[in-house]
Amino acid sequence: MNANEISPKANPRLNRIQKTSRYLKACVLLYIVVPLCAMTLNFKSLHVTNGMVSVFGLPYASVTDIPAAMYVFCAIGMGIYLLGVISFFRLLNLYGKGVIFSAANVLEIKRLGTCLACYGILAVTAGAIYTGGISLFTLVDFFASPWIVGGGAIHLVGWIMDEGRKIQEEQELTV
Repeated sequence: MNANEISPKANPRLNRIQKTSRYLKACVLLYIVVPLCAMTLNFKSLHVTNGMVSVFGLPYASVTDIPAAMYVFCAIGMGIYLLGVISFFRLLNLYGKGVIFSAANVLEIKRLGTCLACYGILAVTAGAIYTGGISLFTLVDFFASPWIVGGGAIHLVGWIMDEGRKIQEEQELTV
């Protein structure tokens, strides 16, 4: 039996992966479209909590109180967010095609981890600007940021998958 062929026992598993991938792609599309529609229809009430506007979790009394630098951070954050969603969507497309362990998967997983970590760094930087400088709490926020830690963990999983893929390729070449 060829090592690259999928065994008949694996077909139901592959079908479940493909079905789950299609379901997750639909969920990701809804997750993108619904918030964008809400922002378009009513920007002021999207992040309003107790009469405050929140940008990167930082409170402002109104939209007019948000400094210009935060608008720049929001634009960069939205770009990073969209790159992360596109990377996740590409990863789900590969799974939907039945491509599970490949260099393309590893690349998309690493991109996703990088996007998460970059968003975390951006959020910590926005917090430092909001408070007026770098302090001990900013450094703690940096190392305890779930975005940065999660992005690093996903990047680590991508590296492990890449090493496993390389080992598998070496074993396929071994006679």
